[in-house]
Amino acid sequence: MVLPARIRVGGLYPLPAAHAPVTPATVETVAGLLRRHRGRVLALTGAGVSVPSGIPDYRGPRGTYRVHGGYRPILHHELVSQHASRQRYWARSFFGIRPAFRAEPNAAHRAFARLEASGHLAGLITQNVDGLHTQAGSQRVLELHGTLRRVACLGCGHTSDRDRFQLRLEALNPRWARFSAEMARAGEEPARRPDGDVDLPPELRYEDFRYPMCTRCHTGHYMPTVVFFGGNVADAVRAQSLDMVDQAQSLLVCGTSLATFSTFRLVKHAHDAGKEVLIASFGQTRGDPYATAKLDVLAEELLPLVAQELDR
Repeated sequence: MVLPARIRVGGLYPLPAAHAPVTPATVETVAGLLRRHRGRVLALTGAGVSVPSGIPDYRGPRGTYRVHGGYRPILHHELVSQHASRQRYWARSFFGIRPAFRAEPNAAHRAFARLEASGHLAGLITQNVDGLHTQAGSQRVLELHGTLRRVACLGCGHTSDRDRFQLRLEALNPRWARFSAEMARAGEEPARRPDGDVDLPPELRYEDFRYPMCTRCHTGHYMPTVVFFGGNVADAVRAQSLDMVDQAQSLLVCGTSLATFSTFRLVKHAHDAGKEVLIASFGQTRGDPYATAKLDVLAEELLPLVAQELDR
């Protein structure tokens, strides 16, 4: 089987040798922002927030692009148009999705929910497709790149729960299901990607994997309800994200290098509107020139202390 060429996605910004410690001054920098603009601060988060939950990122210190230099993501047009690419994606996702769904919110997710509940945050926009912000209790969440927890037919738009879809994949691929069960009993887990993708075990071949057609139109193919590389954020979601920035007085950015344009443009939009932008993210980001302040700290260390300070 010959797969189409896949591009390399860039945006690997420099990383410091170590992240800066969280100090009282650091905490006060963020707490001060939330006090000044209480209820009008919008959070923007990325994959770095979910790394402590066991979900790998792309561009962090142990990110997929840094550790696996030859890794190429499947592109949107490949999934839409090519049977071989769909086989590859669903075969790899077959093993990767259940471990991804077992991930639980970490201290950063819970702190964001706490800051919203206390009236300091107006809401949250996330690049992450894992659903952990909602699980942690955040209410006003816009998933900019969608969610892995549902699939949609490319033909008629019919949607289905990803867990239910997994059962259909298992029924169509009993050998793969047995292999997966054996791995689970042995306590083994394949190396995962940020999108629930894994490296395929050598015992199995992509060419043998089967995936179902739509249960409604019987002709369409399913895709996860996420924005793949080369795809576009839906017009309605893009408009909502810009409106949320317009309604806010300041932007708090955590755990993202802002390498994707869908998030970078929100930071630039806020900056151009004269809003305060605070970036708390490890390493250089695409948005640094537009930040009012930049902190090289880890969200899971910073945000719980900020929430605690504001609860006093």
